[in-house]
Amino acid sequence: MKNEIFLSAFKELSFMGPIAFILDFFIIGHIAKKLAFKIVNPAKDNPFFLVLAISAISVVFMCPLMSLAATLIFKNAGVEVISVWLETTALNFPMALCWQLFFAGPIVRFIFRHIFRRSLTADNTH
Repeated sequence: MKNEIFLSAFKELSFMGPIAFILDFFIIGHIAKKLAFKIVNPAKDNPFFLVLAISAISVVFMCPLMSLAATLIFKNAGVEVISVWLETTALNFPMALCWQLFFAGPIVRFIFRHIFRRSLTADNTH
């Protein structure tokens, strides 16, 4: 690993980010929620388990799809596209799951909780 990898990752984010957003917002987010509600009962279970289920299921679907996009765009896999995609998915999955569960998910929930708490407070005062 070299420091240049981080610069390359930021450059790739400009077009991989929109791909991830479109996949998650329009397809995977809905699937993850439906499947999570089949696993976790919000009326009986701790809400934290619902968050974990949605997050984990999102990674299960998003990681292979984003790995496929990365394979097609960056890897020049040629006829080995399937094996390179599977290898890329296997290498990305542990990091994607840890990133989602321990960093991205909690940070986004923290930010949204504070943004929308202020918004709701402002709406209630008018």
